[in-house]
Amino acid sequence: MRDKFNIVTSTILASIFIARFGTFLVLPYLTLFLLEDFHYTGIQIGTIISTLALSRLIVSFFIGPYIDKYPKDKVILIGLLAYFGSYVYFPFIDQYVGFIVFAAILGFGQAVVEPTYRVLLSFYTEQENRRFIFNIRYFLINISAAIAPLTSIFFQQFGTDLLFFTVGLIFLINIFTFTILFKKYPIEKEPEKSGKISIFQSFYVFRKDYGFTIFIVALIFISFGYSQFDSTFSQFLGLTFDYELALKYFAWLITTNAITVLVIQYFVYRLGEVISTASCLIIGSLCLSLGLFLFGQSGNILFLIFSMVIFTAGEVLVFTMVDVHIDEICEDHEKGTYFALSGVSSVGKIAGPSLGGFLLDSLDGGAFVFIIISLITVLSVPSFYLSNKVMKNKTHEMTLEKH
Repeated sequence: MRDKFNIVTSTILASIFIARFGTFLVLPYLTLFLLEDFHYTGIQIGTIISTLALSRLIVSFFIGPYIDKYPKDKVILIGLLAYFGSYVYFPFIDQYVGFIVFAAILGFGQAVVEPTYRVLLSFYTEQENRRFIFNIRYFLINISAAIAPLTSIFFQQFGTDLLFFTVGLIFLINIFTFTILFKKYPIEKEPEKSGKISIFQSFYVFRKDYGFTIFIVALIFISFGYSQFDSTFSQFLGLTFDYELALKYFAWLITTNAITVLVIQYFVYRLGEVISTASCLIIGSLCLSLGLFLFGQSGNILFLIFSMVIFTAGEVLVFTMVDVHIDEICEDHEKGTYFALSGVSSVGKIAGPSLGGFLLDSLDGGAFVFIIISLITVLSVPSFYLSNKVMKNKTHEMTLEKH
């Protein structure tokens, strides 16, 4: 059951690809759609994007213990139903509050599905193969990111409604796939956890594991910076160029992002075998921050593509190592809680689009906007360093106690 690839692991990886492909068809263009069709302000659009993150944050605080306690196949189906419902509901929205509801439902689905996927990948993979499997997961996500943007533009010529219904169909296929899979290959019954589930179980993790708490703070800064790409940066393009050109440039930049990931993924995987996870996280944070700094310095598309390559290098270094790091620092019976709590990094995604939108509305030009954003993001570097230092000291103390 714990082979490198088995029917459950392979299906989860395929499901991740399908789900992310559907998401990349829509979400990167959401801000441009709201700007063009509804003429919302930067703050209004930022609030919608932030609502998605806020919903994910709230659910992340309490969903972890439920993932650990209840059958994970049922948990995944609940999350996928939320995905399906949100996208099918979207074409019928004609009021601002409707977009807020859409974002809240979608955030719930993300908070439930994402950590459950990762727990199952960890559960069905041997320890020595997990770095490889988590890299495959990220690789598939970025293949979907490479082909979805141009596919989305093709669908958009037939209308936005068709696009959202298509994404809803994609998630419906995912739901049926998992239903059939787990009916034919039931997950082994997990040991029953005693005691009632409480939201305070998640807060207890933060209290007992100070190193993990600082690690989450670092992820908040990273999420803050990364969220600017499909919120503030896409608005920056929309304000700098006409709609059609902004749409085309954004598609090129998303594709650049995905291709860069595919090109450097293997080298990052090999680098992770040579230097520590913490070093990869720190280097990645520096690159991501530098990429953000460069975004606002020029409207030249070649310069923006170069900036995207730097930004993407940091993204790959950070996000391929986050899952590996979390998997290494927690016990099997706590993986659901730890992976779910990584969703607390949504605090950065809440603050990011709203602050970015406010800066765009308040400041003239993008240079100063992205300087401020990059300075906030680079705070992740000392946070990752301190987290690693605390964890090393804790491990050392535990070793001395045993002796």
